[in-house]
Amino acid sequence: MTTKTARTGVKGLILVAFALWTVIPILMVVLTSFKKQKDIFTVPVKWLFVPTLDNYGKAFANGDFGAYFLNSAVVAAVSSLLSVGLGALCAYGLTAFGIRSAGLLTNFFMLGKLVPAVTMLLPLFVMIHAAGLLGTYVGPVLAHTAVNLPFVVWLAISFLKDVPPELEQAAQIDGCSKMQAFWRIVMPVILPGLTAAFILSMQYSWNELVFSLQLTNMDTYTLPVGISRFVGSVSVDWGKSSAAATMTMMPIIVIGFFIQKYLAEGTTGGAVKG
Repeated sequence: MTTKTARTGVKGLILVAFALWTVIPILMVVLTSFKKQKDIFTVPVKWLFVPTLDNYGKAFANGDFGAYFLNSAVVAAVSSLLSVGLGALCAYGLTAFGIRSAGLLTNFFMLGKLVPAVTMLLPLFVMIHAAGLLGTYVGPVLAHTAVNLPFVVWLAISFLKDVPPELEQAAQIDGCSKMQAFWRIVMPVILPGLTAAFILSMQYSWNELVFSLQLTNMDTYTLPVGISRFVGSVSVDWGKSSAAATMTMMPIIVIGFFIQKYLAEGTTGGAVKG
């Protein structure tokens, strides 16, 4: 009993340490966004201070934050929808049509996720530039879709394998084609997994910097690129950049909070077979 209690205590300490490691940097950014310039550089850290919204006003007025936010929303939403839509269809094709090399193709898709994303930057840049799409929304949308698609296919396949074949067979007996059975029967069953894939894809796209930095211009800068512009050659506007970072984090955190049930089901539901 004592050993069990000790193990529980150690696990609790590890979880608390991990939580603090994760939360404290975020808390510091949020607090800094409400501090005046003199309070930001106070040593030791000043936890009690008179909050101000000046940094948020500067981020909106001088930093074009509204435009960056809109650009990120468009890129993240479109790339995530493309990733989930194409990924679900690809996964269904690999599992439902008896393709002999389906397992090999699945592993091949996962190689695309294991390879560092930055290695795809140069060929994507060359192709997008040749197509005359550099500086448009299409560039980062295609790049983010290319990075997210292998993960979506892998996740969707794990869920499709758990769908009883009797459901599709019953639908086909009632006159449905393969694709009709997919949309009417299979899609509602795997929706939690696709929801999780959509949120994780959107999270990646929302926070991605390298592709967005190279494939956009001043009219299509996303939030990470816009925030990076607050870093000057000799100084950093910590208040304004912290305010922008806080506003950047909030949408994903809020969305994740409201659909955490689907996120948990989507990332674990296909892992256990009964």
